Amino acid sequence: MTMKLSLGGDWRAMVTDDPLHITPRFDGDSVRVMRYADVQEREGFFVDSFGSRQWLWDAPDVLRFDQADRQLLGAEFQLPEESASAEDAARLPLTPTVRPGGLRADEVRDFRHEMCTVLCRVPGDAVLTGLRDLEVLDEPLGARIGIAPDVALLVQHGSVVG
Repeated sequence: MTMKLSLGGDWRAMVTDDPLHITPRFDGDSVRVMRYADVQEREGFFVDSFGSRQWLWDAPDVLRFDQADRQLLGAEFQLPEESASAEDAARLPLTPTVRPGGLRADEVRDFRHEMCTVLCRVPGDAVLTGLRDLEVLDEPLGARIGIAPDVALLVQHGSVVG
């Protein structure tokens, strides 16, 4: 199944069969799925890749791609400060099931990927789901793309919404 996603305005990527094999980790107020051990490696990672990134006080979600083959190299998702009510969080659908996959950028170009604005939490915080907004819950999801272990992008109408 071929699927093209919109991530930030007119910027698009194709879903591939190659998810990241990086264990996600919490890093302050974000979940990071990237391979670097220190500040020096982080700087090199950002110089050698393209995509979205943080600038000064701006904190969008970060998705970085390889300059040569345009494959997803890593991601960092900000945890929204606002939590959905238990009633709203219970509306989050469990379908469709997660389909493992990576992303391949259509073009080498930086873009901005807005962070989600609301956090849905299940009891015990076993699953955290960031959503663009609560209106996402008004319609079914089109796909869940598992870009890394325990990390999936939520897709609705061809756009990443969580």
